[in-house]
Amino acid sequence: LDQAMALAEETLGNLTRAKGTRLKLLRQRAAKMYWSRGDLEEAFSLFSKCGTAPEEVYVLYDTITGEEAAPPPISVSSLPEEKQHEYHTHLLRYISKMGSRNEESNTVEMKLLALTDQEKVMTFMKERRAMNMTSVVQFLKSRAMFYLLGEYYATTGFVCEAVEQWRDLENGSVTDPTYPGLKRIVKLLLDTNIQTVIMDNIAWLLSRDCDVTMVLLTRTAAELNHDQILQLLEEKPAYLLAYLEELVVRRGTDLSRFHTQLAQQYLQVLLSPDTPHDTALHTRKKLQEHLLRSDKYAVSLILNKVQGTSLKKEQAILHGKLQEHDKALKVLVYELRDVQSAEAYCREWPSGRPELHLLLLKLYLSEQLQLQERAVDFLNDQRSVFNYSAVYRLLPSHWPLSLIEPFVYRSLGDQAHQYRTGRILKGLSELEWARARADKVALTRRRVKISTGTYCAFCFHPFTEPNCSVATSGNVYHPQCVGQIT
Repeated sequence: LDQAMALAEETLGNLTRAKGTRLKLLRQRAAKMYWSRGDLEEAFSLFSKCGTAPEEVYVLYDTITGEEAAPPPISVSSLPEEKQHEYHTHLLRYISKMGSRNEESNTVEMKLLALTDQEKVMTFMKERRAMNMTSVVQFLKSRAMFYLLGEYYATTGFVCEAVEQWRDLENGSVTDPTYPGLKRIVKLLLDTNIQTVIMDNIAWLLSRDCDVTMVLLTRTAAELNHDQILQLLEEKPAYLLAYLEELVVRRGTDLSRFHTQLAQQYLQVLLSPDTPHDTALHTRKKLQEHLLRSDKYAVSLILNKVQGTSLKKEQAILHGKLQEHDKALKVLVYELRDVQSAEAYCREWPSGRPELHLLLLKLYLSEQLQLQERAVDFLNDQRSVFNYSAVYRLLPSHWPLSLIEPFVYRSLGDQAHQYRTGRILKGLSELEWARARADKVALTRRRVKISTGTYCAFCFHPFTEPNCSVATSGNVYHPQCVGQIT
């Protein structure tokens, strides 16, 4: 064959155009013969010399077309795997060299990459070139490349089909060793954020792996049906609590039912005898923060569940939410005997701090407790905020001033500061009033000439009577037009 081609090249190489066409045909036949016996370098060199279209070459590959090629009488699929790889690599190089970018060549190139290089085929699919989808799907199914088929569906926008294909792999209906697992489905759902697709697969995902599914639920930007998800999570309390925290704490939903359900879920964990001690402490801290910061849960409902339990601090917070501060402080002082928590309650409550401090001071001075030493410390503490006149009326007359000297000095200093601040504010207000009055006088003393040629700046009609309104800009208006000016 080599000698015959050398003789043909020597004989026909410099002859007429007709004989040049004959030489091209001889080269093509020789290239196919070289190809059939495995001399691929020489075969593709001849294909290139005679400008053979890639379509005429890849029809020889039964691994691509799915059919046996004839002539030459050789089946690439029957060759050893290493030899098949060599055939496919040479064809890939030839397609790239010829620069063909139509739908058919793209389809063939994708199939070749699927057979030779998994990483490159992923990059190729992301370029979203035009391909024959039916041909690609049939090819990948015939080669049992089910994971790659899902990736192809995903890159072409068929998200439902991609998820369905990978669900078959996850369920074991089909197998593919390259399939990375459930996390790939979750990543696709996160990348696309299609509400209907996510909701259609939530129940199945939860049945496979709750931890992986929670990653999807907490990171997706899609607007999900939260009520349906919470219903699915009812039999999984830990995940139900995590999802409620996502909705209420991190996303800041305003829906009252979610705030109430989160409080109830915290209580369920705390009141369960199976809850570990460390978990109970951590959960109780979360419950207290939620009860204190949120104002969207059903307070009376939660209070009914808390009463009769050992959750006294929570009971005090709930009384406070109902503006029953005296009951809240009595729970902390009488039942818990926890004056530190009572004082912290007064300092941390969002509003009404002087009134709360005064209520607690009354409890300290009551005959039932007789916590006068604590009352003195409470008064002298700089963090305490009081209505000073009310405190002085409340203090026992036999107390020496030296006992509450820090409080007395603080009250006198605050009163003096308030007095001076009030005087300054009063002076500034009087100055502003004087300026406004002077401006008014200056404006009212201005002379305005109304004639037959004067028109209202709003309605552009002439004045029929001397009454008018004048703006600081100098524009003149009818009195009835002033109210219509925006």
